[in-house]
Amino acid sequence: MKTQQILWQQLEQNNLVSGEYQKPELLNTPWFVKILLALSGWFTSLLIFVFCLLILYDIVESSILCITIGSGFILLAYSLLKKIPNEFIEHLMLATSLAGQALIAWALFANDWLSSPLMSCLIIFILQSGLAIVMPHYVHRVCSALFASIALVMSFHLLNISLLSNATLLFLATLLVLNEWRFPKLQPSLEAISYGIILVIIPLQASTSLGYEISYWLSEHNNSPIINHYLDQVLLMTIMLYLVVTLIKRSHFVFPMISRISLIGATMGFCLLSIKAPGITIGLAILVLGFSNSNRILQGLGICSLLYYISSYYYFLELTLLQKAASLFVVGLFLLLLRVLLLKFANPLQSGVNDEA
Repeated sequence: MKTQQILWQQLEQNNLVSGEYQKPELLNTPWFVKILLALSGWFTSLLIFVFCLLILYDIVESSILCITIGSGFILLAYSLLKKIPNEFIEHLMLATSLAGQALIAWALFANDWLSSPLMSCLIIFILQSGLAIVMPHYVHRVCSALFASIALVMSFHLLNISLLSNATLLFLATLLVLNEWRFPKLQPSLEAISYGIILVIIPLQASTSLGYEISYWLSEHNNSPIINHYLDQVLLMTIMLYLVVTLIKRSHFVFPMISRISLIGATMGFCLLSIKAPGITIGLAILVLGFSNSNRILQGLGICSLLYYISSYYYFLELTLLQKAASLFVVGLFLLLLRVLLLKFANPLQSGVNDEA
């Protein structure tokens, strides 16, 4: 932009142009053109990678070559994504970077470059976290945050602290969503990272609700005691309380003490009632985060996850239909009663409550 301004001043001094310099308008590419360019970029990258694998198929047997070539792919993608704002190049370099990450992951796991799977997971977590912060591309940040979250969950499993997985990811997503508008320049980056984390939380809790925890996917026997489930729910309830308290403090309404106590008590009551139905607390937290930032994507994810968690609980085979129907009835009745009480006794919109503010 500075080069264009200097050129405009030189033309103006030579009486070739007149008037003040105006920034060129950015033309938005139509959605169908973006889809066509995206498909073209991914298809081209696929052909290039297949050609490279056919010619250089020996590289997959060498960990050093895999890491070297994978790092080169990532650096190439970073340099071009930073300098060339082009739809086709963006998708081509995104696929290039993902291929480089796949080569590095192959070197760490398949070729036994490291004897410790935990160390491999931690390296991938650090790598993906760095890419989520550094890479100048929105979709790339989402993918890197997603891969980093998966690596973190696997690391927790290898450390035998899997009960911290849901709470840790939800806490990180909550921090990012609540603070993304404090740094306007970083808001798109923080939003993309939070999307990547949330896209891991939802299926992780969904698989747990169906009885297929991470130990099942890793072909290991699950010996986790039942107390881990309650500890996980307590941690999730703590994060939910943190979210509610933070939103109360940030609200432009003046909440009386009775309103604050009522909201905190209602949150605790809802989380305690939903202990037997895992996932409802996570879905509610995502939904509240979406409403707090007027983010329709998070609202949709929260609603869909809540519907899934409630329906999966209803088809949970360890309890009878009568027990599950009774628990859902109690939760629904509690929510209706809670709404009536909050509107009547703890409503900050009542006349006279915020008149002084």
